[in-house]
Amino acid sequence: MEKAYNSENKFDRLLIGLVLIFIVSLTNSIFFNQIGYFGALLILLIQWYKTKENRFYSTGLELPFILFLCAELLSAIFSINQAEAFRIFFKRLVLIPIVYVIAASADKPENAKLFLKVFLAAAVLTVIAYLIVAYRHYIFQLYRLESRGPSVFQYVMTAGGLMSFVTIILFAFVINEKTKLKIKILIVSAFVIAAIGLISSYTRAAWIGAIAGILFILIMKRNWIYFAPVLLGIVLLIFFSKKESKILIYSLDNQPEPLTTISTEGRAVAIESANGFLYVADYEKGVLVIDSTGTVIQRLGTEAPVTRIFRWSEKYLLIYLIDSRFIVSELDPDGKLKNVNKSVTPGLTRDQEYSNGSFYTADIDSGLTRYNNPVDLKSKIRLINFAGIERAQPDSNSIVIYNSKKNLLQLYTKTNNYEFQPADSVHIISPTFYLWKFDDIVFFQTDNAMLQYEINKGKLNPVNEINLKGIFRMAQVDSVLYCSTVDGKFYKSQFGAGRNVDFVLFRDIQKNITDFKVVDGSLIATTLKLNRLASIIDPYHETNIERLHLWSAGIKIFLDYPFFGVGDIDLGKIYSEYKPSYVKENYGHLHNNYLHFLVILGAVGFLIVLFMLYKIFVLNLNIYRSVINVSFASSYALGTLGAFVGFLVSGLAEWNFGDQEIITMVWFTIGLNIAFYRLFLQNKLNDKSTL
Repeated sequence: MEKAYNSENKFDRLLIGLVLIFIVSLTNSIFFNQIGYFGALLILLIQWYKTKENRFYSTGLELPFILFLCAELLSAIFSINQAEAFRIFFKRLVLIPIVYVIAASADKPENAKLFLKVFLAAAVLTVIAYLIVAYRHYIFQLYRLESRGPSVFQYVMTAGGLMSFVTIILFAFVINEKTKLKIKILIVSAFVIAAIGLISSYTRAAWIGAIAGILFILIMKRNWIYFAPVLLGIVLLIFFSKKESKILIYSLDNQPEPLTTISTEGRAVAIESANGFLYVADYEKGVLVIDSTGTVIQRLGTEAPVTRIFRWSEKYLLIYLIDSRFIVSELDPDGKLKNVNKSVTPGLTRDQEYSNGSFYTADIDSGLTRYNNPVDLKSKIRLINFAGIERAQPDSNSIVIYNSKKNLLQLYTKTNNYEFQPADSVHIISPTFYLWKFDDIVFFQTDNAMLQYEINKGKLNPVNEINLKGIFRMAQVDSVLYCSTVDGKFYKSQFGAGRNVDFVLFRDIQKNITDFKVVDGSLIATTLKLNRLASIIDPYHETNIERLHLWSAGIKIFLDYPFFGVGDIDLGKIYSEYKPSYVKENYGHLHNNYLHFLVILGAVGFLIVLFMLYKIFVLNLNIYRSVINVSFASSYALGTLGAFVGFLVSGLAEWNFGDQEIITMVWFTIGLNIAFYRLFLQNKLNDKSTL
């Protein structure tokens, strides 16, 4: 008996250790997370086999889980890609038991509390590590350049979703838990850290999920004192946030105030000049034509938002739209525009450049294309045919590109046959990359320095490393180079020893810059101020436009596969068949849990998923109501309930059910909630038996 007891003790200690590995890595490492989970599952199965004692127990979710797996299996059988559908079905099958592994492992009060404390402590430490990286992201202006937070342990959307769970659960403890002052201060501090981390992720779906979860907790607590101002503040921030779009014209001398300020109705994102007129890409409002007095003399509407604008010879202007379409407009003598041609880029365009009478598009999925004739856009030449081009700077003799797939700055030179062939490359790893070329001088902006190279005899020779950060626009006027950061710092060049170029700050307007031009002794800058939270309801936000394309295509796919769906597969291939031809980017999911399930599982499977989500919500709700007067357990139950509501709301704009890290978090929080509830019932039964 003693030997059996020791053996059982060893199994229990190993089980707890593996579960702790699983919990500690929930927010930072999917590799160790799986080791912990599958190891714990294996230990429980071995114990069951050796002792004949089944530690798994009914949770009340068996029927919805079985129905869900049946729907997955049925859709896999009828899937358009059976191999992938069965693979993902197996993934769903093996992850659901997380609920039962956690519930079975937390079979003692000390184990359940240990699991929760370790989870929260590890999550907060992960958030602190995230904040350290986010601070660097902020200092180097990457938020403004990339419009998203950093990716540290996971993709940023996943990181935001995980931090949303942690923030909501900690908020429940702040609101609900009655404890010692020093413990309360610790909980509040942890909540503040998690909330700052969530904000730093810059992920809107996670934000709305956290807001929904927190508001739901306040409703459950009937805490109207906090609920009303929080809700009012959110509504005011979203619906009454002020958008500011302006064109500022400064003298190049030291005069601090702008000579002219022009406000636009859209959002000024790019600017061009020709013959004394300004042409402004005003995003959703099309193109504005502004005369020398600052008067708008024409508003040229476009089918989609305008993101770039280029002067193509004395007579033509090229207008690039957000969805890869572009328009060629003719310049009338009075400055007004008349559309004369339009086309679509060959692939998913990451960069567009004009050089020596030709227009170039760099497509990350297919290569570099040159257009020579504005009135004959079918006359185009493929110069480079491979994927990965993020930036391109071409001229008649050479082309410099940045290949993000290989992290290479590459030089191509012209041969005697008027073709371009690879000549040299430099390995550069940077989360941001901007590229400029002026004759034989090349500048490359990394996240922390500006690198200068010289093209000499077919080589990219390093010349200088300039202490500049955040430069995203550069232009040459006569012999002077001008450049700008996104936060409104303007520099101009000074040539040092040899071919070294240095830059000196000559103006800081302290506004968000989208583009600039130096014309006739004036600095003309387009500035834009938007509210990130308000972009949730902005129909013209870039990612919202993408979602509208996805949802429209998703409905069409469902109508063609209404009963069993296309199977739980990556939707990239079928989406490419249903999306508009001018939309180049493919997505493997639809950025919406509910529409995605409708497409992959069909109407029957969709109803089963809704039933499963409803049963999980009701289970969490009933657990909270049962333990409402029990300290610790009630706070966690309330947090789990709020986090699940946040997960459901985030799912309106994200496929978070299909994210393994997120759904693992869902199953973990449910399993631990069930464990606390079962311990409560056991304690209640024990109390009755002693009466």
